[in-house]
Amino acid sequence: MNSSKRGQQEIVGFVLIVVLVVVGLMVFLVISMRGGGEDLESVRVSNILDVVMRTTTECAIIYEPDYDTFEDLFKSCYGGKICSNLGREACDYLNESLVDVIDGMMMTESGVVGWGIYFVEKDEDGEIGILKIENWGNCSGGVSGAQRSIVSGGDKLIVRMRVCSI
Repeated sequence: MNSSKRGQQEIVGFVLIVVLVVVGLMVFLVISMRGGGEDLESVRVSNILDVVMRTTTECAIIYEPDYDTFEDLFKSCYGGKICSNLGREACDYLNESLVDVIDGMMMTESGVVGWGIYFVEKDEDGEIGILKIENWGNCSGGVSGAQRSIVSGGDKLIVRMRVCSI
């Protein structure tokens, strides 16, 4: 009899250890899944920013068929250049066209209620704002963001994007 009770106690002990390990793994899984959502949002914003930067605009700085991407347009804005085919300053055209493109993109993104683009120059003293375009709407959710560096000559330019989700 003593031997069968001993076997039962060992089985109960083994089951308790298995249950504790399973509960510990579930807690670890919940914690890791909760932290991963923010990284996914940042990746999503980074992908949106990359698409925007590669989008071709109607502005041609040098000659008509050589249209600038938004990345080139940011550089042209910083350099104070003019769209030769439109007769407008690059910054003015950038401000207007960027709003249209991003608003159009955000309409297709579910859960996005607002956004902001910030164009700054980084130097040893900090950052100097060049252009700020925002359309926040009713932002009551979480804000995630991404940034992209642009090298123009010896200057370091940064384009940041923030997106507010429900």
